[in-house]
Amino acid sequence: MNISIQQRVRKLASCLARNPHYLPRYIKQIPFWRKQPLDLRLPWWSYGAIDFVDTWCTAEKRVFEFGSGGSTMFLAQRCFSVVSIEDDANWRTEVTQQLQREGLMNVQVQYCPFDFRDPVNFGESGYLQALNGDPFDAIVIDGQDWTFSERPLCFERAESLIRPGGIIIVDDSWRYTELRESAKALRYEVYESVGPCRYGVTSTDVFFY
Repeated sequence: MNISIQQRVRKLASCLARNPHYLPRYIKQIPFWRKQPLDLRLPWWSYGAIDFVDTWCTAEKRVFEFGSGGSTMFLAQRCFSVVSIEDDANWRTEVTQQLQREGLMNVQVQYCPFDFRDPVNFGESGYLQALNGDPFDAIVIDGQDWTFSERPLCFERAESLIRPGGIIIVDDSWRYTELRESAKALRYEVYESVGPCRYGVTSTDVFFY
């Protein structure tokens, strides 16, 4: 979040004081231990969002992700199928190898290269257009976004392909608060808390359709 170090510390202390049940796993999963979300098989979201999605997932759900990693492992273990779009070839290989080691065969990690440092014509890119076909039960808006302008376009496309009763998950949602006003969702929930491999507090929004 775009706040000072002192503000970050106060926000962290306040969050843990209000949610003491987060403290044990937060201590186990801080970056100090050099663990990453992929190692932990967890999304890089807030704990509040992780806990909600954990209860929401069922063996019939079909999921699409912009961006792959720990969330891919997490969702594949709980849902019927996962399609993940990845722009980094090396990271795609790492995620794919981890999935193979875990025996998770219900995932497609599609390589769709795009230069997010110079996001010209992102609206026509293969990365964005990879979200197509039949509607999904859940769509995760994550992945790279150097200019903070690509995830809103991903969100707009996701709204056209989300199934009634489905959810759209937007990570680092403090950057994209305008989506809370423009969304076609029936409602949304802001999950602001600490999360795995993060030093401070973050927010992950879930939109309900």
